[in-house]
Amino acid sequence: MKKTILIMMLAAFTAPAWAQTEKGDWLVGGSFNLNTSDNNTRISLTPNAAAFIIKNLAVGANVTLSYTKEGLIKTTAFGLGPYVRYYFTSANVRPIVQGNFNFISSKTKVNNTSSTNNGTNYFLGGGAAIFLSSHVSLDAVLGYDHTKYNSLPGGGGFAMNVGFQVYLHKRQVERLRGR
Repeated sequence: MKKTILIMMLAAFTAPAWAQTEKGDWLVGGSFNLNTSDNNTRISLTPNAAAFIIKNLAVGANVTLSYTKEGLIKTTAFGLGPYVRYYFTSANVRPIVQGNFNFISSKTKVNNTSSTNNGTNYFLGGGAAIFLSSHVSLDAVLGYDHTKYNSLPGGGGFAMNVGFQVYLHKRQVERLRGR
């Protein structure tokens, strides 16, 4: 029985997933992040879209939407920028590295006073894409996230992002475009 379970696990982790990571294919998805501690809350949603420019390397863009509450301070932010992701294998569980750089704008409210700031944010991390089917993966990525606003000191730390990606074959993308 133990041998059967071991063989099944090895097959699941090493068998090709036949996902669409070839040149010309696309991925569309995003991640969700929630951090809470004491009187602090941070929620962010990061949708993304990217094209595979070579096998296993996707380049595209992402959007960041976030809300932070630290005591009486509430901040909403919007960011947009380039996104890159690389897949190391063709197995059902694929190690990945990804990074993004965003130009961000935020609005902070303290009581009845508000201010607007612009700045940059970057994330660089690694993790795994777990293919649930040939077109969908569940992703977990741990990395370093850093934000710097023009008028404020910068700061960063480790972040864990969990999300889904949908993979579209080149033919599916052409069909969506009406070709």
